[in-house]
Amino acid sequence: MGVAIEKLRDSDKPQVMTLLKQVNMHYVPSPEMPEISWENYAVIRMDGKVVGFCGYKILSDCEAKTELMAVDKACRGMGLGVKLQTYRMEQMARRGIKTLITNCDRPESIAWYIKHFGYEKVGKLKKEHEFGVPDIDCWTTLQVDLEKWAEDFKKVAADE
Repeated sequence: MGVAIEKLRDSDKPQVMTLLKQVNMHYVPSPEMPEISWENYAVIRMDGKVVGFCGYKILSDCEAKTELMAVDKACRGMGLGVKLQTYRMEQMARRGIKTLITNCDRPESIAWYIKHFGYEKVGKLKKEHEFGVPDIDCWTTLQVDLEKWAEDFKKVAADE
């Protein structure tokens, strides 16, 4: 099974939108997601097929926010989400980003960000439009110290 993470190409966008429908995050533009900043998006391909993607938006010289991420339902449980999140965090760390913010509504995803990437809960935001899990009415705002994560990640990688 060949797996590769690559910068998103324009030809990948229809597949990305199909993946967004699986997680009810395809309402773009909407009050929740006015636009997608495609310039910082990547896809993960398995045997040449897009099976996941991730993106982020730079907010300032030292702060960024994750945007969207999804893995095809048929490919979950294979560690592809960890690969995508690690990839985008490495990209932002290389750019000098110190603080990374993520908004999430799925309790299992919130726990995943905390467990695997060291995020902390820092607040809540009321949803403005149906997006993500329809019966959850707010986003949990998560934050991670990207410099600390990058140092810890390098230590773990060196030990492997």
